[in-house]
Amino acid sequence: MPVDGRKDPGRNGGADRQSAPMDQDGPRASAAWILIGRDKTMAGFISSSAFSTIAGLMSLLSGFISSIIVARLLGPEGTGEVTFALFVVTTGAIVTALGVPNVLLRYIQTYDRPGNPGGGLTRRLAPYFALPTALSVLGLLAYAAWLQASGAKTDHMPSTWVMTAVLFLIYMLAAVTDSVSRGLNRFAETTKYIFFGCLLQIPLIAIGGYFYGVAGALVGHVGRHLPQALRLYQYASRKPAPEVVITGKMREFGRNSWISSVIGLFIWTRVELFFLGFYFATTEIGHYAAGLTLAGLVVQLPAQMLGAMTPHLGRHHDNGDRPRVRRTYHRIMRWLALLVLPICFGGAAIMGTLLPLLFGEEFREAVPMAQVLLAFACLTAFSGVPSGVIGACERSDFFLRASPVIAILSLAIFAVTVPWGGGLAAAWARAAVHGVWLAWLAVFCWRQLAVPLNLVDLLLIAFAALLCSLSAYAVLVEVGGFGGLMLAVSAGALTYVLALRVLRVIPRDDVEALVSNLPGRMPERLAHYIYHAMTLLVATPARSKS
Repeated sequence: MPVDGRKDPGRNGGADRQSAPMDQDGPRASAAWILIGRDKTMAGFISSSAFSTIAGLMSLLSGFISSIIVARLLGPEGTGEVTFALFVVTTGAIVTALGVPNVLLRYIQTYDRPGNPGGGLTRRLAPYFALPTALSVLGLLAYAAWLQASGAKTDHMPSTWVMTAVLFLIYMLAAVTDSVSRGLNRFAETTKYIFFGCLLQIPLIAIGGYFYGVAGALVGHVGRHLPQALRLYQYASRKPAPEVVITGKMREFGRNSWISSVIGLFIWTRVELFFLGFYFATTEIGHYAAGLTLAGLVVQLPAQMLGAMTPHLGRHHDNGDRPRVRRTYHRIMRWLALLVLPICFGGAAIMGTLLPLLFGEEFREAVPMAQVLLAFACLTAFSGVPSGVIGACERSDFFLRASPVIAILSLAIFAVTVPWGGGLAAAWARAAVHGVWLAWLAVFCWRQLAVPLNLVDLLLIAFAALLCSLSAYAVLVEVGGFGGLMLAVSAGALTYVLALRVLRVIPRDDVEALVSNLPGRMPERLAHYIYHAMTLLVATPARSKS
């Protein structure tokens, strides 16, 4: 039905989603309407984010199932070997990439030409990562050969190191392909090849792990990234156009992002586990890892959803459209908060029942640290948005200056707190470090880029999420067990929806911008239902938003 004089975005076969009339009866007729109806870049961003979210969900589900298979087939020791091999691969890829994937993600759209995707920039940059990648693979293979020849005793078989080398190569090529595809806004292509990889991953891990142990399980991880790795040939084989050159800004951006990524290894790669392992038994690490696993699920999905953000904001920055950057920043933070905060706060409220149900009663001691880790996982999720804004605005020098400070702070706070407080102290220390990082990012965007944070909206959403968690906890206190857990989740969700409507947190412009820019191939009836379901969250009249 018409709302505020506007036709239902779900009608007329999607025609209204392409060109809805201007609103003549309110303040939305000006700036905010730029993001509704006529904004092709917003439509592309929403479509890209949808594909990126689907890819993230598939990857998370496939990885979760694969972890269970590895644990069942290989036990704790084999699981540890696989985990260590994956750590070597992912960490080594950051070091040897030399910032090339970040440069491709940010700049390849600038040189995109019909018939020559990216204008050959991938080929121009290939030598920068090809040599260190080749040397790393040869080093791993040489180590495996030495182990085989010498018969030296080690926790990892030579075959494990051979497959680690193969996985490293495939993972590196896939990472470059992923950056190219995302930079060119080819998220449907990315989703397709991730899907093919997930189809290969699970059976290959099961068959390989059953017959060949750790090395066989790693074959499954090779299969996960193989489709994307093979796709790189399409981009790297193209001859660079004459105007495609590596500029000084590209070199600076790549260097700064690489250095900050390497330093970031000390912040985001669970360095607290080193201190827990040094001062406590492995049981404490296991308890902490259980909570960290749940918190990681909250962080990884938003990271996938925001895959289209940097190139989208980069286009606006290149056009000198700082108001559009600011509006998009506010909108993304609002949408992300709406998704993440109830999961973090509500999940922490029901953790006393949820964690033992998932991991067993022996993990009940892990509940307090899991509650802290999950409740403050939102800080890590939020930090990706201002980070993307800074990168899109070509201020990667900030990361070069700030990352070492945060790395030192991280190491210092864990060194001081973990010895006397164990896993719970590590959880609080992690929250503190990530909170400082988020605050620093937000202040830099505000003071240096003129892109301030809409703090009022975030506080209102946080208040609604807090009411959600209190409601869920109250129900769980009265009704325990699995049935109580289901009732608690339902009560929390209902409370959250009502709170959002009463607090008038979601502006109608957000709903109309989202639905008006849904992919045109979406069925009309589905768009209709999405529109009316989302308007239930919006109080009338709507608040005007920047």
